[in-house]
Amino acid sequence: MRVVDLKGSLKLPKINVDRRDALVAVLAAAAVISIAFCGWTLFVDYTETSRVAEFSRHVAASEADLFLLSGDISSHMRSRPDHPSIAECDAWMRELGALADYGRDLTSYHRQVIAADVVPEAYTGAQSAYTRALDNLNRAFSLWSSAAGAYHTGAYTAANNNLAGADRAWKDYITAISDYDRELRRAEEGEEG
Repeated sequence: MRVVDLKGSLKLPKINVDRRDALVAVLAAAAVISIAFCGWTLFVDYTETSRVAEFSRHVAASEADLFLLSGDISSHMRSRPDHPSIAECDAWMRELGALADYGRDLTSYHRQVIAADVVPEAYTGAQSAYTRALDNLNRAFSLWSSAAGAYHTGAYTAANNNLAGADRAWKDYITAISDYDRELRRAEEGEEG
């Protein structure tokens, strides 16, 4: 068996580099690194901007849907007669239950979409506040639905308790929306500054 002398066969060729060639190589490497850094920075900025835009679109869609539902609920609340008959009261509560069920499904859908958004760190407070607002609104709709169900079974005390709970959940929703507005403003001002 023959042993190969690796030291002798793996010699690197001698390269004769003058200062000018070395300077050009260093400048070329620096240019490549700076272009890569600028490209990465632009990519990250574009990605963050597109994520914020997507989050904003989802919130806007949620607000638009909730605005339409709010109009339906306001109209329904105003439609109750001062001295309703039992049949009118039953119909009014059925409609309230249907609106509440729709509102619960709507807020649940928008909460899932908005909670799934990947936002930059500066916007996590706004995202958290908005999902909390949707949770509170969902709870209010659930309690309205429960109140309508309790009414139809003749559990009037439970219906009143559920309506009172829905009012508290509605107030929590208003507080969370104020938190969202504050957090969004903070994120946008931090982005500009």
